[in-house]
Amino acid sequence: MLMCSRFLSRDSLLILALLTSWTASVLAKDCVGVVAASATPFWLQVEAGARQAAREQGVDMYFRGPSREGRVETQLQLINWALEHGCKALVIAPSGTEIIPRMRQLAANGLTTIYFDRDLPGSAVRGVVATDNFLAGVQAGQALALALGGRGKVALLRLQAGIPSTSERERGFRQGAQDGGLSILIDTYVGEDSQVAVDALADQLPQLAGVFTPNSTSSRAVLAALRRLGKAGKLLHVGFDADDLLLDALRQGDIHSLMIQQAHAIGYQAVQLAAQGLRGKLPLEPVNVALQVRLVNRENLAQWEQSRESELSANR
Repeated sequence: MLMCSRFLSRDSLLILALLTSWTASVLAKDCVGVVAASATPFWLQVEAGARQAAREQGVDMYFRGPSREGRVETQLQLINWALEHGCKALVIAPSGTEIIPRMRQLAANGLTTIYFDRDLPGSAVRGVVATDNFLAGVQAGQALALALGGRGKVALLRLQAGIPSTSERERGFRQGAQDGGLSILIDTYVGEDSQVAVDALADQLPQLAGVFTPNSTSSRAVLAALRRLGKAGKLLHVGFDADDLLLDALRQGDIHSLMIQQAHAIGYQAVQLAAQGLRGKLPLEPVNVALQVRLVNRENLAQWEQSRESELSANR
């Protein structure tokens, strides 16, 4: 009887181990790794959309990004971090062409790869979810030209060379502004440094009628520079993205208008595509989702805020 009891005990342990293994495999979720471009308020809004999609799709999601824009080396490290978590799908906002070979390698190994916020031609990705950045830049140039009556000299204050999204906005702005009758007096990189912006603007202030900045950090830097120079609200400033500081400046009249992206939708739709790819539901041809921006000024700010609050309430 003692020997029989031992055999039963071993059988019971074997059955328990098999049941545990089966249960773990049933409960295990698919995993999507998401690599942002920086940690600005814009990316917090993108993350909220991504997390909503992950919940709805029943997948685990790991979301991280560099502290500042343009850190390609950090992004490459974060790709490895996502793979170490067992993720078979990757969503990334590529900050430079160094990402392309890695994307090709992952695609060759059967991973689903999605770009969001910006595209890099020549990449082997299954989809792209991004603002139509060139069109957004054109619209910004047109808006500034309209506000200035089709006359005047303006400054194109760029973020950083080699960043696909802002480079396209800058290129679009130049076309839209010039087609609208404006001339570009200053065309230079100021990054996220208000002192660099002060130095770029100071000598040309008497001739300038307006400025354009292509993202939230450059918009904040130039806003600070214009305030130091006593020109905030006097030079028409068309900025990009919406955080509390920029929205307050818009209310006060220190910024003329903001080109606001659908940040939540960018994160949401990108993770949706990644989840579909994990389940073999993406078409063979790459999916390209181009989202429009909204021009927000003091006249329509309250309406935009109401629509944003309705969207946030619906997603809670």
